[in-house]
Amino acid sequence: MPTDPLTEYLHRQFSQNIAAHTSLDSISGQYSQFPSQLEPRLAAALRQSGIKQLYSHQIEAFDSIGSGKDTVLVSRTASGKTLSFLLPILNDYTQCEAPFGTMLLYPTKALSRDQEGTLGKLLSASGANTRLGTYDGDTPREERNRIQSQADFMITNPDMLHSGILPNHNRRWRTFLSRLRYIVIDEVHNYRGAFGSHVANVMRRLLRVCEMHGSRPTFVCSSATIGNPGEHVEALLQRPFQVVSSEGAPRPRRELYMINPSVVQSHGHSLYRKGTSSVSIPLIREAARLGVRTICFCRARQQVERLCRAVTDGHPELREKVKPYRGGLLPNERRQLERDLASGKVNTIISTNALELGIDIGDLELCILSGHPGSMASFWQQAGRVGRRGNRAVIAYVARDTPIDQYLVNHSEFVTQAPIERAWLSADNPYILLQHLPCAAHEHPLREDEPQFSEPAYPAALEILREDNTLVEYHGNYRYALRDYPSKGVNLRGMTDFNVDIYCGTEVIGELDPIGARGTLYKDAIYQHLGKRYMSMELDLEQKLCRVEPVEVDYYTEAVWDSRVTLTESYDRRQLNGTELEFGSINVNRQPKLYKKIRERSLENIGYGPITLDPFIYDTTGFSLHAPDDWCRAIGGIDKRHIGAALYGLSYILKRTAPSLCLGDIQNIETDVSLTELRPGEWESALYLYDTIEGGVGYAEKILEVFTQALELCQTIIDDCSCEAGCPSCVTSLPPGIESIEMEQLLIESNASVACTRSLLAMLLSGEIILPEVKFHEVPVLSGVTVSEPDADLERLRNRLGKANSILKQKRTRIH
Repeated sequence: MPTDPLTEYLHRQFSQNIAAHTSLDSISGQYSQFPSQLEPRLAAALRQSGIKQLYSHQIEAFDSIGSGKDTVLVSRTASGKTLSFLLPILNDYTQCEAPFGTMLLYPTKALSRDQEGTLGKLLSASGANTRLGTYDGDTPREERNRIQSQADFMITNPDMLHSGILPNHNRRWRTFLSRLRYIVIDEVHNYRGAFGSHVANVMRRLLRVCEMHGSRPTFVCSSATIGNPGEHVEALLQRPFQVVSSEGAPRPRRELYMINPSVVQSHGHSLYRKGTSSVSIPLIREAARLGVRTICFCRARQQVERLCRAVTDGHPELREKVKPYRGGLLPNERRQLERDLASGKVNTIISTNALELGIDIGDLELCILSGHPGSMASFWQQAGRVGRRGNRAVIAYVARDTPIDQYLVNHSEFVTQAPIERAWLSADNPYILLQHLPCAAHEHPLREDEPQFSEPAYPAALEILREDNTLVEYHGNYRYALRDYPSKGVNLRGMTDFNVDIYCGTEVIGELDPIGARGTLYKDAIYQHLGKRYMSMELDLEQKLCRVEPVEVDYYTEAVWDSRVTLTESYDRRQLNGTELEFGSINVNRQPKLYKKIRERSLENIGYGPITLDPFIYDTTGFSLHAPDDWCRAIGGIDKRHIGAALYGLSYILKRTAPSLCLGDIQNIETDVSLTELRPGEWESALYLYDTIEGGVGYAEKILEVFTQALELCQTIIDDCSCEAGCPSCVTSLPPGIESIEMEQLLIESNASVACTRSLLAMLLSGEIILPEVKFHEVPVLSGVTVSEPDADLERLRNRLGKANSILKQKRTRIH
């Protein structure tokens, strides 16, 4: 039995819920002496900060970067990656005859501000601390001018490079770019999917501009563990890299708990699994009482706010110790929370993946993962936030009632043994490339042959932009011909280039992208911010603002979306045991049609309301699945509704499991069941799986490549689930999107949802037709109730009371 008070509490309080407990042994470090060529001032600065020797992988990185090779460092969290790439660069800086420029790119502002302090200490030791600056959206104008004219080390992010630096390279950044020697890209594993594809084109533009100004910088990248680090950075930057992947840092002993919340019976006698909060709330409170510094990761912004409020409700002593951290906070709020957490003023932080990256937020001991973060890479990145100083590390993974969570909590060996997923991107994605070529032409006219842009995508895209007069010929090259500012219309992280400001009175309390606003800030929506609740009074997407007012209510709101999906152009067809899979261009029409009011504690639905916003229409890529004719005839002969039940069931479980196979997130793909016209006048239901990013970035295409593996995962989850009639852990008894009353009736009254999905999976995987065994629930017949004769006197009394109440209401209305 554990002697530590925190683990004692875990075993005592959640003994019935701990599905697995694994102790991950500590690992001793591999050390080396300082390199002989290390500048004495830097060596003295390291000794002064308590570092007397380096890890073996830091020495390997020092040698690789010092010899001028493009290098990628791959190691887990808290292994000294920052020092690995800073030390050889600073060593070169202190020994060179003339100062050179170094650009350090971080994916988030929070990480860049954190790294500014680390770099500042080393620069101070080398006598160049005044030559450092951070250039992002929060930087004051005077500071920007100083960085442009004086800085040798500039910290920034891809967004500012894209929209602020590259468009102004000739006027303000010529000096810095002409002497740029190193480009550091930290947390490079984050540059994947749509974001990575955008950043790859930003890097092409940067290297093109550097060539104009006479510099040829060396790239230094650092990454958490991913399955294909060399391949990934080469796809991002189109050049070969030296991979440093050895691990020399020590690792403390870690206790990993896999916790599954209890299954309980509702008042209606149906069984359901409690939410992750049933474990997270008492565990956070106990950790705070014991003084254990804690971080809890949630999947969504509003989930962070709801959990923080639930933890502190009835416990006012925790309100200054437990705080939420998420995207959408204002810059000063983020900075203050980071300072308070590092100093110990805040004991517990509840965060989205905004704090997943390597920000130094102090000596944390407990990490709670409230649901699967989307990939094993993210799982271990978040878990690595604890034990950074060599102290104890407790990781509690709390499973949600979803297919992938239930699979992981019941297969703990998968978590510790599964290979880390491969990161990928598509720099030549047509939709993304066509956004960046106008930006490149605006920075400097494009040539017929641009070495940074590859064939055949570049000449084809150039021809399209010439035909629509976006680019026109200029002295044998092609310049941007429109009057706008092209980089302003390109958002590296989403589909829109602006945010909606959220006002309470005259104060801006947050911001949100317009797509998220449609599903979060519609009229009467409950918006949660720093533990307080607000009601949306008006959302104006044209004016880019939303007005909210503080309210005291015990419910939150959730939008229900309506979708129409059409495959408009086919690129590829393939067969899978008689099933036709067709990949191509997909048109999506999505509209929030109503919202639900859900009570905080009980999660019961207490009402609905309409949402009157225009639909969001976009084109993307994806594939459709048409069930085999033989299978349709066989099970449709029993009941035609079984076909729809199987498609909706497979749609539900695929959306919640397939993203884990392509290093994606559940928000990156969507599934839908929609009618498709096979021949004129002949319609059939088909399952669609598509990217949620406009233009598509390849998530659906990657899933199609491993589709058999995705189906096998779905089948394993269903087979392992102990439910009889379907549940959220495998295939819920009533998957979303069903509007037919007859279909709804079948699914609610039987096990058709899971039984029909099993049948379709068997057909797809083996070609075998297995008829579903659909069983209807037996409902006990209640004995008859004798109705007594109405009491005439009681009826008269009720009528009089009703009239009196009506008169009193009219009187109160007049008075008030």
